[in-house]
Amino acid sequence: MWPLAIFLMLVVLFYWLAFCLTVAAWLKALVHLFGGNFIRCALWLSVGMWMLLWWYDKPRSWDDFMPGACVFIGLGVLATFVRWRKKQQEMQAVSAMPTWTMPPEATGNIAPIIEVDYKRLPN
Repeated sequence: MWPLAIFLMLVVLFYWLAFCLTVAAWLKALVHLFGGNFIRCALWLSVGMWMLLWWYDKPRSWDDFMPGACVFIGLGVLATFVRWRKKQQEMQAVSAMPTWTMPPEATGNIAPIIEVDYKRLPN
């Protein structure tokens, strides 16, 4: 009886971990999407899609799933490139170093002159 119980527990554990991986992959995909990490989002979305299709016995081989995964990852790469390009354009629009203007009371590169009245100093 114990071998049967151990076998059933292992089967239930396998399906429980598969379910947890499916849910975690979708949640990670959403978190990375909202965080702006589009390539990571695409990778986790591919894992989530594979697991979702695995539950319905749809993916027969990697050749069936590869075109869809490549499309998701390609969209993630494209979105990351667009975000990077916008950031580059914004950085080029703003000057690199702000210009510093000399205050009007400055007279040049000289040390301040301190006048000391020696008659008023205590002995």
